[in-house]
Amino acid sequence: MQKGFKVFLFLTLMIFIGHSMAADVKRPGANNKMGLTKKTQQEKENSFFNRLIKGDFDEKSANQDDDIDQIKSDIAELKKQNEYSDSNDKIIKQIKMLSELKDEGVLSSQEFEDKKKILLNKIK
Repeated sequence: MQKGFKVFLFLTLMIFIGHSMAADVKRPGANNKMGLTKKTQQEKENSFFNRLIKGDFDEKSANQDDDIDQIKSDIAELKKQNEYSDSNDKIIKQIKMLSELKDEGVLSSQEFEDKKKILLNKIK
């Protein structure tokens, strides 16, 4: 009986020591399955969203705003060029259709030339 009591006392003591040592270790919460730790106060203060809310920006972020504005203007210019090329393609297709109508005898040569001149003036 004495030996059983010593084993029980030893196991209880080991469990208690193990539990008290584990309490000192910072572990993630039960819902944090990936083991990520929370951000420190300094990390929170330096986060992008916190700086955005406070309005604290350095020169790099100001330069990024200029870069973003430049990119937006470039995109608008490319869209405008694309619209011109789309409209030019449409005009060329219309001229081809007019040519086919002239070949079929629906339009006279004079009507074809007049319409073609109007469409060519629309090309940008």
